[in-house]
Amino acid sequence: MKFVYKIVSIFLLINTISYANDILKSQPQIIFELDKFDELEISNEFNKAVLLFNKERYLEAYKIFNKTKIAYEAPSLLNMAIILLNENQKEKAIELFSKIYSKKSNLLNEPYAFIASCYYLFSLTSDDKYMIDLVTIFQNSDKLKNQSEIIKNIKDIILKELSNRYLIIKDYDNALGALNAMSYSLDLKKAMIYIKQNNFLRADKVLNKLIKEDFEEDILDDIYWISLFVDLKLNKLDDAKETLELISKRKENYKTHLKLPFEIYFKKDLYSESDYLKSVLKFDDNRKIDYLYYFVPFIFSDTKELMYDTVKGMVTKDRSSLENLEAMFNYNIKFIKAIRLDPILRIKELKKEINENSKAYTFYNLALAYGQVQDFTNAYKNFEKAYKLSPGNKLYAIMYLITSNKIKQGIDNKQKELIKNRIKNEKGMYSYFAKELYSLYVDISFENDEESYLEDTIFFKAIDFLKNLENNEYMANHILLKEWDKDPFVYLLKLVQQKKSESDYEYFSRMQDTIPTNTNNNFLNSSILTSMYYIDILKSLGIFNKINYQVYGDESPIYLLTKAYANLYLGKTEESIKILNIIKNNYKFENRFTMYLFVSSYLESGRREEASIQISLIKAFYKDTDTDFLTAIQLIQQLNINAAKQFLDRAYDNPYISFDIIDFDEFMLSL
Repeated sequence: MKFVYKIVSIFLLINTISYANDILKSQPQIIFELDKFDELEISNEFNKAVLLFNKERYLEAYKIFNKTKIAYEAPSLLNMAIILLNENQKEKAIELFSKIYSKKSNLLNEPYAFIASCYYLFSLTSDDKYMIDLVTIFQNSDKLKNQSEIIKNIKDIILKELSNRYLIIKDYDNALGALNAMSYSLDLKKAMIYIKQNNFLRADKVLNKLIKEDFEEDILDDIYWISLFVDLKLNKLDDAKETLELISKRKENYKTHLKLPFEIYFKKDLYSESDYLKSVLKFDDNRKIDYLYYFVPFIFSDTKELMYDTVKGMVTKDRSSLENLEAMFNYNIKFIKAIRLDPILRIKELKKEINENSKAYTFYNLALAYGQVQDFTNAYKNFEKAYKLSPGNKLYAIMYLITSNKIKQGIDNKQKELIKNRIKNEKGMYSYFAKELYSLYVDISFENDEESYLEDTIFFKAIDFLKNLENNEYMANHILLKEWDKDPFVYLLKLVQQKKSESDYEYFSRMQDTIPTNTNNNFLNSSILTSMYYIDILKSLGIFNKINYQVYGDESPIYLLTKAYANLYLGKTEESIKILNIIKNNYKFENRFTMYLFVSSYLESGRREEASIQISLIKAFYKDTDTDFLTAIQLIQQLNINAAKQFLDRAYDNPYISFDIIDFDEFMLSL
């Protein structure tokens, strides 16, 4: 049993543990009847005392045990101590238990009495040394395997208490070790520990087994509820619906949802420092999308666009085509000015250039600008327009497809297959890049056999970097990091790469020494991606709370948005709400991302009704599937099962809002 080796340090951490008096009352009274006596008279007296004890004639029994202790010390003292407990003479009982415990030879000669005394002393004094002794005895004595039910019961009680102590300090592996050493199995408790370890698959396996077994209805109700929670966490929505049906059959008598209610919350402390480090070194799907929007190029109406338009008969020597050409160059001048603006202000300027005669690239550039501020719904709408105006441009096609997948709506399956085939099979503008993105973001089994071009661009190098990152290659010497390290995001990418010559200590020391601890415009104004990546690096180093996020004199909207985001994780939720309202009212900027920041801030501030209203608005404005799931959680809590099932159609994947069970830890400890 691994858990024994940590026990001393653990007890130093826990000074006060409350023990219920009914622990003793719930156990069989420990009465020793001797099989053999050297003196028949004393034997008869001892067994007479036992009989009197069972008849609750305690004082008479006590007097006889007081005589027999001369010959049979440990058993007599033990029973005398138990009688004193029944008479509410705790201190005197402790004295007698201590006499048995202090004579270490009793462990060999009278193991029943010694172990029982040790257990009672532990229960009565809360002194951990008795628990340490018991655990050591149970670990090292093979003879105890064949001892009585009384010893086995004591062992189980101690192991269960030890498991709870490990749970209190969140040492889940050793808590499981203690439970596994018990003579019976507490499988529901084990499943809940697996949940605490985020090992939902293991918990699911245990719970599926429990559901099929025979239990009393109230226990089954608890199993159903915990199982439903795991189904939802795993996005096993069909299984969740089946579990809801089981709950529905018990609906009139069902009470578990009241003692263990579901509640949505802001995922402020979802990851450990090591998990944050993994997230900045190996991108998840959300960061891969942000990475794409950061590096994919804006399109000027350059020669390639003109050549394509020529094929379509749009650029000729007639006056109207020349006017189109002039309009194109005018757009480029305005566009260059726009891309130098704050990312949020950039959208406002690019929207001004949209009219009924707008070209595909104007919609594409606007879509890209939206994506760079996490507004994927509006990005999708404009990519769709760009694609429909210029279906031969494969960059438009792939961005349209990827963004549709991101928001989980838009393109039907037939149209999606048409776009996929067009990207893979037909020639067209930006074909090489589109196929590269297709293999990275849509179908990793697809191989791009087209000859590369524009190798000197940052976009080409960024794609190559991501491909190598996905293949777990050594990244510190990648050409992107060497040639473009003045870019703020690339600078951060370079910072987190561990060099072959660096030990772990040197690696973390270098990062802590070189990461900017005074925020500046480079990391707060370039993009949301850069800001969020910077913040996650700080979290991975454990210094997020030590940074001053104030850039004095800067009130640009992208900086304000970053500050609202940082304040949310710093616990300054009222400040976040205030800033988000400034962005909304002064800059007329609001999207799904900012609305979820509102929801998170409201939840963290305890303003749950406002959070619920905001969720409804997200659903209304964006047809957001995550809000369906959150609605289902609320309906489940109300046991409105039929309605809840209708909202469980799409997997839930929201980085800000999650759900949990209130009083989960307390219930786990009680099992």
